[in-house]
Amino acid sequence: MTISLKIAAATALIAVVGSAKATQLIYTPVNPNFGGSYLNGSYLLSNASAQNKHTGGSSYVPPTALDRLASSLESRLMSQLFNDAANGGEGYLKTDDFEIQVVNQDGTLLVHITDVVTGETTIIEVGGIVDSGTGAG
Repeated sequence: MTISLKIAAATALIAVVGSAKATQLIYTPVNPNFGGSYLNGSYLLSNASAQNKHTGGSSYVPPTALDRLASSLESRLMSQLFNDAANGGEGYLKTDDFEIQVVNQDGTLLVHITDVVTGETTIIEVGGIVDSGTGAG
């Protein structure tokens, strides 16, 4: 009787499973940034905060007015240096970190950058510079 009971239970299970109707799966996003419920926002933020292993605040320190002025001046001087070199001249600029020498050799702009601390030198060649002082005509 136990075997026939098992067979009857298996048959009933197959009949129930066979008659179950399949429905379409619908994806619903969780994150409110991607269309999920806005009620999930605080839950997701608290989970992210709990997993955050960084301690302390940001290490960013805004530059002082003097630092911004020095940076602006260096930028202006380098711009003038490149303009002079593009017009056939050459120039040299030394900052706390770098020595920059710019030379125009027959339409090719050569920029020699030397790191003052390590002594490492980088040379950048830019072709296609046309001397505006010598126009065709």
